[in-house]
Amino acid sequence: MPIIKVLVPKIKLFPLDYEINSNKTVKVGDLVLVPLQNKLITGIVWQINCPPSDKKLKSVIANQDFTANIDINLLELINKANNYYLAELGSITKLVLPVDVNEKPIITEQVHIEKDFNLAELSQEQQNILAIIEKANKPLILKGVTGSGKTEIYFHAVANAIRHGKQALIMLPEIALSKQIINRFTEKFGFEPTIWNSTITKAQKKRILRGIIQGTTPVVIGARSSLFLPYKNLDLIVIDEEHDPSYKQNDGVLYHARDMAVLRSFISKTRILLVSATPSIETMYNVNIGKYQLVVLNKRYNDASMPVVKIIDMNKEELASNSWISPTLKRAITQALSKQEQILLFLNRRGYAPLMLCKSCGFRFNCSSCSASMVVHKAKKLMQCHHCGITTKIHDSCPECKVENSLILCGPGIERITEQIINLYPDKIVRSVSRDQIKTPLDMQEILNDMEQRKIDILIGTQIITKGYHFPNLTLVGVIDADSGSIGGDLRANERTYQLIHQVGGRAGRSRKKGTVLIQTYFPENKVLTSLVDENQEEFITTEIANREQANMPPFTKMAAITISGKNLDKTLSFASQLVNIAPNSNAKILGPAESLMLKLQGRYRFRILVITEKKFNLQGYVKTWLRQVKIPSSYHLKLDLDPHHFV
Repeated sequence: MPIIKVLVPKIKLFPLDYEINSNKTVKVGDLVLVPLQNKLITGIVWQINCPPSDKKLKSVIANQDFTANIDINLLELINKANNYYLAELGSITKLVLPVDVNEKPIITEQVHIEKDFNLAELSQEQQNILAIIEKANKPLILKGVTGSGKTEIYFHAVANAIRHGKQALIMLPEIALSKQIINRFTEKFGFEPTIWNSTITKAQKKRILRGIIQGTTPVVIGARSSLFLPYKNLDLIVIDEEHDPSYKQNDGVLYHARDMAVLRSFISKTRILLVSATPSIETMYNVNIGKYQLVVLNKRYNDASMPVVKIIDMNKEELASNSWISPTLKRAITQALSKQEQILLFLNRRGYAPLMLCKSCGFRFNCSSCSASMVVHKAKKLMQCHHCGITTKIHDSCPECKVENSLILCGPGIERITEQIINLYPDKIVRSVSRDQIKTPLDMQEILNDMEQRKIDILIGTQIITKGYHFPNLTLVGVIDADSGSIGGDLRANERTYQLIHQVGGRAGRSRKKGTVLIQTYFPENKVLTSLVDENQEEFITTEIANREQANMPPFTKMAAITISGKNLDKTLSFASQLVNIAPNSNAKILGPAESLMLKLQGRYRFRILVITEKKFNLQGYVKTWLRQVKIPSSYHLKLDLDPHHFV
């Protein structure tokens, strides 16, 4: 009987050989039912007319009764992702078929669409950009100041795709963003888009997946995993907030959704639009070398003015004990409240205090499994490690020296700032928002509704509140600590600090009232901050690109990170050193092994090896040759990250 290879959505599995009856006809991309470990599972035909095998093979049970197979372009994306990220084909196939669709007959609801959408009228500048999008033949970057109407433009592009019977994908970096844009989309289009993220159930995913395969689902709004879904006739991909680090997957297949979206658009000749007020350095580099096309919106919608950005030099401020609100910021808050305007205070630190220690003996409350301090969460009456999630009770005395009343809390989290603001303004409504309060898009929607209805006077939040939200009555943004993001060995630290503060500052003055952004810092000459004050994003981008080139860092070079982890510190370091010693001779620059920024994580010690090469160097081939020389003992874990974005 003929033999075919079938991709099955199981981690670490390669294409499997199956026999097929000669009276059955299959082609590459067909969905088929195959037996695997005493179960029937849906797989994708990867190869046909394979050579005979000496092994006894199981047989394909049947074709799935779908009206369409997996697009050949998506199979090419699977193959290229496999070759680039050196991930198992089964793991990538799991992204394409995240749930099995064989258990029930295919019943999909046909979405009734009125093609006369209720879209906002575009300005001439916006119309010109839309015309460019419609004819784009390379990745297009829509760069616009916060509140400039970028979403309205891509809504029009989505509408045009729908009118032509095509599918559109809108990708968002955060689940919390989805509820607001769903409501906005439904209001404009008259039907609800299909949502794809980690909050939807397995049954919902099965139904959605069938609709996507058959082409009856016109619009998907999703997180990064929505990129790999098997759309029948995808015409437009929109990557909103394209700069956001959440698009990089940190476990499983370590792909970057933005980069894979660009690759998918290239393979399938699908239009792609990258949207951001603060595009990533990699994206702007690609603009500079002509790979991407840039279009710019310079004005806010309805001619709203940009906020004024000012630096508060904390070296010159007289702070009360255990206070993190400078007198200058306090005066601005008081003035805004007197005008019945809303305030947003930003601190990218969850909890009440990031550290508790004993002033008598110096004991620090650290996580038993990680090289990290336990964060005090006063509201929950516990301490928690933000890396492994372990919790303990808050102690009354030092467990080391037993001295009572010797424990002190160091530094603020947003709970502590909230407490201070409530004490300063007891008659005002103060709310805090972080991942501790926001579990679902509905939780975020409640906050947004309260802000829009002016039920909140002062909102205090982490980065979850920095992007995409529109608060017409918010005029003042205060950045509590602009310096914390620059700490550490991350080559993108300056870029991310700039993006975060720019994005959170963009919440101010989005209507007719003038906005102000006040940045508290102990380093007022920091070029990142002065670029924000001067509203000179181009200079910041040019400087960052030049710094990367001078340091021989991406995007001017290629980079891979190999992390070795184990439960014994010395043995893990020894094994990592042995791995470096057997690296093939080449022009590749190998750094390490060195302790990861967080040496211990979830009970395992971690050492990192960085491989840096020229752009033309075959990095994947080199790493494959290198790692094939060694068998990794089960006591160690090896994590390979091509194009690493996180350096914890």
